[in-house]
Amino acid sequence: MTRSSAWILLVVVCWAAHIRTSLADRELLQAAAPAASLTPAQTELSELTATEAIALLCSRNVTAVHYVEALFARLDAGWSCINSFQTLNRSMVLADAAAVDAKAATGASIKPLCGLPLAVKDSIDVLGYPTTASTPALLNAFPPNSAPLINMYQAANGIIMGKAALDELQDGGNSVNPTNQYTDGLITTMLNAYNQTRIAGGSSGGSGNAVGGRIAPVALCEDTGGSCRMPASANGIYGFRPSLGCYNFSTGMGLVPAEFTRDTIGTMARTIDDLILLDSVVRQPDMTTTAHGMISEAVTCDAVISNISLNGTRIGLPSTFGWETGLSGEIQAAVNATMEALTAAGVVFVPFDSGSFTEVANIAWDGGPESDNYMEPEAIARYLWLHNYNMTVTDVFENINRPDLRTSMMASLTLNSTTLAGNFDAWVNFLQYGRPAIGAQWALKYKAYNVSAFLYPVFAISPREIDGYNPYVQFENGTFIAAQAAKFCSQDAQATQTVLAFPSGHLSTDGLPVGMQFSGPPGADGTLLSLAKAVAQVLPTLPPPASPPSCTGCAANVAYNAATFTQVKGDMPLSNETYTNFHLTFNGTCNSPALTSYGQKGVYGIGSHGFSMPASAATAG
Repeated sequence: MTRSSAWILLVVVCWAAHIRTSLADRELLQAAAPAASLTPAQTELSELTATEAIALLCSRNVTAVHYVEALFARLDAGWSCINSFQTLNRSMVLADAAAVDAKAATGASIKPLCGLPLAVKDSIDVLGYPTTASTPALLNAFPPNSAPLINMYQAANGIIMGKAALDELQDGGNSVNPTNQYTDGLITTMLNAYNQTRIAGGSSGGSGNAVGGRIAPVALCEDTGGSCRMPASANGIYGFRPSLGCYNFSTGMGLVPAEFTRDTIGTMARTIDDLILLDSVVRQPDMTTTAHGMISEAVTCDAVISNISLNGTRIGLPSTFGWETGLSGEIQAAVNATMEALTAAGVVFVPFDSGSFTEVANIAWDGGPESDNYMEPEAIARYLWLHNYNMTVTDVFENINRPDLRTSMMASLTLNSTTLAGNFDAWVNFLQYGRPAIGAQWALKYKAYNVSAFLYPVFAISPREIDGYNPYVQFENGTFIAAQAAKFCSQDAQATQTVLAFPSGHLSTDGLPVGMQFSGPPGADGTLLSLAKAVAQVLPTLPPPASPPSCTGCAANVAYNAATFTQVKGDMPLSNETYTNFHLTFNGTCNSPALTSYGQKGVYGIGSHGFSMPASAATAG
């Protein structure tokens, strides 16, 4: 028996019976009475930052139950249409809040969190909730335990608000899950908090739009190649990829894996103070880590927050991360304004040629991709086995909702044993020698240029229309590139870097948040958090999204139609070619008439002439 078959060979059960049970249990979980209409007092509570909410909760000026009810009221006052939650069990959340209030009534301490609710990405195990990874096969998959950092959060008297939706199996950067009659609306597309025709970023889109939309004060995400940072940028909040190994999720047990050699749980919040607070609660204290060998030298997990003066602080600008390769015009002014503010504060920018990052990565894996085809099937099979679930990895892949993902994942089971990317010895060689070489190249640049961190945008574009994002996107100047090339989140993760995305405080010319990010070597968590805290003092505060959202009263419907354009035949699509897989419409009567009729003119991505709604119409309350 091969290594692969030892993990993958599990008991097969009837899929039809499984999905019927799954749907019944999901309906039971969500069958709760809606909250009351949003009052001015509830609006004020929902707008509080996590730090402000904790102050009221700990002083008992507001009870945990009252605060949760205010968040639910906001959800019911229109914000449910952005589809933040995969599973929301209101009675369970209210019972947990009541338990914190009861504990406080006895005189016992409820600090430090005092009942603060936390949205949790639905790839992270929480006892009592299914961990679905927003894929049909796992809709009824209840884990036997919570991930360790969930226990840490609850031990600090925090409560779990619900399981946030995501890109199916954490695969994608847009959080678009096509509507499928077989999932009965239980797997949905997450919408951007600022413009409901735009992508929410992925794969942690539900975590990002819940915090950006003021539905949840803080959230947990997961970052393999930008999955915390892209939704943070798209929804105007902070997203943190900590050093690998410093957030304890019990590898193989507490998280549905994507690429377990660079997966990590991360944190999201609206302010840097909230992010630092959440990090302090879920970070594994007093330990060092090599992230199971993924980091060449052990680093400490302590994140010491210091008062950094920006005056004289040296920050590197890697050329291949947008500074020379180009940004789309609609975000350029926001990026320029950010750089001007930091320059005025005394930051010394050090531009450098980062082409060697790509060169070393290509050499490390012989010019090919990282071992997706080997890692993901193996890792998911191990997760299923450790959870004693009565299904195989083939069961999971065969029933994937999104057609293109289903095809690629099923192919990976074959590629696993027939290609370089699936060769076990080549994969081990990459982990032992290739990845350390990539990380060493990044470390060399930090040292050579004497910089505290690197700085670059999260995206090369503003968040695109759901109809115009995948597999290609169009720059403002009319050129097309692959959607994967429009983000700056993969190479740093492959190099096991620590990365923190923060809002620039500026909107793009089409009205969307623009996010930047600091990266640092493993163990630089405290440095990045401290830098972000200093930067927050000199950047403007981002305006909140319009409330209620434009999609109030209606529901997004996303059809899947495979794109016909490929750049093999030319740089621009022909007049009859489509460059997107998705077509967005809305069912019902939306708060904004523009949304009600959105998509009715036909498929968006035909040639270079798509139907695009003005930002003012999309965001109007």
